[in-house]
Amino acid sequence: MNSEIVNIIQTLGTPKILIIGDLMLDHFTWGSVSRISPEAPTPILNFEEETYQLGGAGFTASVLKQLGAKVDLAAVSGNDSDREIILKMLANQGIGSEGIIADNSRPTTRKQRLQARDTDLSSGMQQMMRVDFESKDPIGQEVENKLIELIATKGSEYDAIIASDYGKGVLTEDILAKISSCKKTTPVFADPKKGADLKLYKGFTAMKPNRFEAESYVGFALTSKDKIIEAGKKILELADLDYTFISLDADGLFYICKNGNQLFVPTSKKEVYDVAGAGDSVISMMALLSTSDVPPRYLMELANTAAGIMISQSQPKTISKEDIIYNIILGDEVSKKLKTSDEVAAILNSTEYRNRKVYFTNGYFDNIKPAQIKFLEKLGSHEGIRIVALNSDNSIKDAGHEPKLPQADRLRLLQMFDCIDYIIVFDAQNCDEMLKKIKPDYFLKGINYADQEIAEAKTLKEINSEVIFIDANA
Repeated sequence: MNSEIVNIIQTLGTPKILIIGDLMLDHFTWGSVSRISPEAPTPILNFEEETYQLGGAGFTASVLKQLGAKVDLAAVSGNDSDREIILKMLANQGIGSEGIIADNSRPTTRKQRLQARDTDLSSGMQQMMRVDFESKDPIGQEVENKLIELIATKGSEYDAIIASDYGKGVLTEDILAKISSCKKTTPVFADPKKGADLKLYKGFTAMKPNRFEAESYVGFALTSKDKIIEAGKKILELADLDYTFISLDADGLFYICKNGNQLFVPTSKKEVYDVAGAGDSVISMMALLSTSDVPPRYLMELANTAAGIMISQSQPKTISKEDIIYNIILGDEVSKKLKTSDEVAAILNSTEYRNRKVYFTNGYFDNIKPAQIKFLEKLGSHEGIRIVALNSDNSIKDAGHEPKLPQADRLRLLQMFDCIDYIIVFDAQNCDEMLKKIKPDYFLKGINYADQEIAEAKTLKEINSEVIFIDANA
């Protein structure tokens, strides 16, 4: 299944997606705390720096752009300096902003967070306070008409449309109705606010409430599997959806569609730093894959993986196709070192490993002697990603030899060595094709090869890989 999911991500193309809704600016004021104010029992934040990140519909746009989509935003901002900051950030990321209307009657929504870094008075990053600059009033008729006209004239040009509702007054009843009408040509997705009237989203393709949002829509607690299923059915009925996800925090993700099919997928095991962005990544995957014939199970796995990547990061948050592929390949089987060369290449291209040195060696390893153990121990002395390519039984036989240990036993032996990160079994007589994919920084061989011609020498020169000879007895 993993290879099929990876292929879906690798062949996504560049879908064109429109996001309509509440655009925000996330403003982080960073500092340290070392004393309490003499004026009141509050900590004093010593200013160090400030950073910005796109929020609300802008964050969803950023996620989609990082995953390879062509993204346009239609939203409302104030006519102020915060608008200029947002427009500059969108331009830097290559996100279309022509649909962002300046409204003099309201401020640009900004969430300013006072963040204290690790100090004598606190452990880890602490959010001390959040200050919101916003208007929740519905937008005026003139601005509403401009957005409706944009949807009417350009909606059919997109592969998917997302309505991102944070309750800031942009997604009026008439705008939602106009978005819903686009479903004739374009899948439309909703991310409604807590307590929203789902009848306003009637005819949308799908939505993705979390547990608490879903409870606010259906009027009862989701305390059991039966209650979750009941809630899913009611949400489908209220909004006349094709399908819906319900994000169940630690309990994973639930899917149900109008024909009654339903699935539960457990959550990915991740250390949680910050839950922000999980929902945005889920609806991003729903829209991104809407033009592909993706089975629901695969869609759920990809959405769950993307959410897991988001919650495992602090600000600023990033995501990429390579990160998703890396997490899909590892899954919950991190202890299993056996990978294909394509899988290892994808892992090495992920954000986590992209800048780490890669060490590569190969061999039969069918008669583990003290010298080979010492060789592997010296491999382990190198800081980086350490890969062992293992000749298969067929490869050894094709070379005119008979393996002293079968392939399965040789694999089990190598998996016992902590110094090995990944093992690749190959059938060829050399590693040329594998090396071209992985492009290791260093190619390791025993000192006995120092006076011999290495079969892969030409390829190693092409990929600029340095050969290191290891003297196991030194």
